[in-house]
Amino acid sequence: MAADRAEATGGRWGDHNTERRRAIIAAYVELIEESPPGADIPLQVIADRAGVKRSVIYRHFSDRGELDARTREFAVEQVVDLVMPDFDPEEGLRATVVRIIGTYVGWVSVHARLHGWIERGPGSGDPAGQAVVAGTKAAIAERVAQLFTMAASVVGQQHSGIDPAAFAIVSLVDGGVTRWLETRPADLDEAELTRLLSDAIWALFDAMARARGFVVDPERPIAELLADPPARLDI
Repeated sequence: MAADRAEATGGRWGDHNTERRRAIIAAYVELIEESPPGADIPLQVIADRAGVKRSVIYRHFSDRGELDARTREFAVEQVVDLVMPDFDPEEGLRATVVRIIGTYVGWVSVHARLHGWIERGPGSGDPAGQAVVAGTKAAIAERVAQLFTMAASVVGQQHSGIDPAAFAIVSLVDGGVTRWLETRPADLDEAELTRLLSDAIWALFDAMARARGFVVDPERPIAELLADPPARLDI
C-alpha cells in the first residue's frame, strides 16, 4: 500500500508513474483508432492493451472522465505540435500556409476516428472535453494570428481584426476538413483539399493586404519580406 501511494503521488515512483500513465493513454488511443466511431471501449480492454491490471488505471486516473480528458489533451497536444512548427524564414508565406494545412489534412485523414472522438467530447458532450477541443483550436488560431501579425508589422501596420480573422480561418479549415471526412468525395483527395483550403486562406490574406494598399508576393521568402517590406501603393 505504501508503494501504491508513493506511485500515485510521485517521489521515487514518479518516473514509473508517468510511464504507466503514458502506456494507458497510448493503449486507449490505439483502441479508439481501431474501433468503430462511437464504440464503447471498456476499461478492462484498455487495461489489457496497456498490459496492466484494471485497478492500476484507477491509481493514475480518478475516474473514466479524467482518463478521457487526459487522453484528449494528449491527442490534441500532438496535433498542435505537428501542425504548428516554427516558421521557416526561407519559405514564402503561401508555402507556409500550404505546409500547415497539408500537415493537418494529412493527420486527420490518417487519424479520422481519433479526430472524430476528439470533436465529440467525452461521454455525451462533457463541457470539460469541449473546452480542450476549443483550446486546441485557439492555440492554432493564435499561431495563425502570429503569422498575420508578423506580415502586417513588416509594413508598419497594426489591426485589431487580425485576431478574429485568424479564428475565422481556423473555423473555415476545421469545418471544411470535417465535412470532407464525412463525405469523402471521389474527386477531392488530400492534395486537392489542401490546395482548396490554402487558396481560400491566401485569398483572405491577400484581400486584407490590398484593402490597406499592399501587394504581398506569396512566393517571396519570409526573410526577404522582413528585410525589404513591400511599399504601400496609392489607393
